[in-house]
Amino acid sequence: MMILGVVRMLQPVHGYDVRRELLSWHADKWANVQPGSVYHALKKLADEGALREVGSEQVGGRPARTRYEMTDKGAEQFRDLLTAALWEQHAVEDPFLAGLSLMTELPREEVSAALRHRARQLRTENEGARAAIESGWAVPDNKPTHVRWMLELGIARSEGEIGWCERVAEQIEAGEPYFSEALLARWRDAQTATESATD
Repeated sequence: MMILGVVRMLQPVHGYDVRRELLSWHADKWANVQPGSVYHALKKLADEGALREVGSEQVGGRPARTRYEMTDKGAEQFRDLLTAALWEQHAVEDPFLAGLSLMTELPREEVSAALRHRARQLRTENEGARAAIESGWAVPDNKPTHVRWMLELGIARSEGEIGWCERVAEQIEAGEPYFSEALLARWRDAQTATESATD
C-alpha cells in the first residue's frame, strides 16, 4: 500500500525517489517498509500489472533508473488496501506481549523494573516527538497536516502505555498475586494427579 501510494502521488517516479520519500517519512520504523525491498516490490507490482514501466533514464555512470506509474488495476488495489487500513482493526505483533505472558518466570523486582524502564523509554520518545512538533522540524510548512496528526497519535498511544506500565509496576511491587486461588488450586490438583499417575 505504501509503495503504491507513493507512486500514485509522485508518478511517473523512479524507484530511488520512492525509497527516498518513504525514508523521509521514517516508514521503515512504523509501517514495516524495508528500504532494501522497495526496488523488488516495484518490480513485483509491475509484473502483477499494478504498475507499468514508462521508460528509464541514465545519468552519468549510474545504473539506469526505471520510472513507474500506476495502472487502473494498481489504483483499484491501492484503494482496497487503503480502505482496509483505515476502516479495519489490525492486531500488531509486539514481542513485549510475549514477554509479558511469561513474566511470572522472573522475580517480581525484575518485572517491575522492566515495566518502569519501558515507561521511561516511552516518555523520552514522547518528549522528542513533542519537541519535533513544537520546533517545526517534524512538520515544516511544506508537510501536510496529517503528518502532525500521526505523530500526535503515537504520543497518545504511548501516554496510555506509560500509565499502564506504571500502574502494573505498582501492583507488582505491592505484592498483588499473579494467579487467583482457584487457578492455583486447579494447577496443584493437576500436578498431584500427574505425580500419582507416574508412581
